[in-house]
Amino acid sequence: MDIFQDYFFMGDRNPPTFSEVFQAAQELKYVLGKKGYLLEHYLSMFFHLVTQIDFTILEDDVYDAMVDLQKYIADLEINQNFHCQELYTKQELFLLLKADLILEQLLSNFLKKKSQTYHIGVDIIELQQTEEKIKVLIGQERVEALQKMLVHRFLFSSVTQLFLQGIVIEFTKRFLTRDIETDQEIFRIHLNL
Repeated sequence: MDIFQDYFFMGDRNPPTFSEVFQAAQELKYVLGKKGYLLEHYLSMFFHLVTQIDFTILEDDVYDAMVDLQKYIADLEINQNFHCQELYTKQELFLLLKADLILEQLLSNFLKKKSQTYHIGVDIIELQQTEEKIKVLIGQERVEALQKMLVHRFLFSSVTQLFLQGIVIEFTKRFLTRDIETDQEIFRIHLNL
């Protein structure tokens, strides 16, 4: 495995083209006949959902989550038996030890917050109901094939993946911070525990 290549090219390297997506949509609209407006409505809601992905706000979400986490850790009485004097080092070691649980909780909080936000911009229930109506008319396989194309062309990574990547980067920055006393990075101290 070449980590450097995966760093740049992870994910679907051959998504369908825009032309292929819209050609498939045209074919389904033709099959739907007079009910073609359902597909147009469905695509409109999907595109509105895609446009709600705001990378700046995601960065703010990551920042806010990390600020809340630092406050939480700062308020803790860390009872771990770490052989270091610096409080900050103890806090970062605690983060490293509990990273999986903390990440899970941060993700849960993020999903609750985001699902409320996205429900405001696009009526998810209406999107799902429209999808069901189309499935009844042309079949589940055809709808799922179009959905797969839409996802692979318009959503290269999920909002959840982007948030998690932001959090993991922030965690990693903390694992690389150095203890003032020993001048060792936090992850090295952990490896020697």
